Amino acid sequence: MISLGDLHEALRIAEEQGVKLKEEMAMKLCPPATQDPMKKKSRIEILLKVAKIVKKQGDFKLGAKIYTMANEKIKGIKCLLKSGEVKSVISFA
Repeated sequence: MISLGDLHEALRIAEEQGVKLKEEMAMKLCPPATQDPMKKKSRIEILLKVAKIVKKQGDFKLGAKIYTMANEKIKGIKCLLKSGEVKSVISFA
């Protein structure tokens, strides 16, 4: 699904089937940055879904990274706080 470009379907399957998203797969699910307002909105929606899935799976550091890509810095810092990695929190701040 990812290689075909159907990110919404890939996310739906991952969420329903409980597929563990490793960093490599999660980053493939993240669409590239764009200036087009319609694509930008869709990109942020996808990024938030990916971040939510990896956060539920306990990968707080990756969740923080993806939330930051979606320009959700508060959610990103909250993920890092849950990870318990003090150095990461300090460098993020």
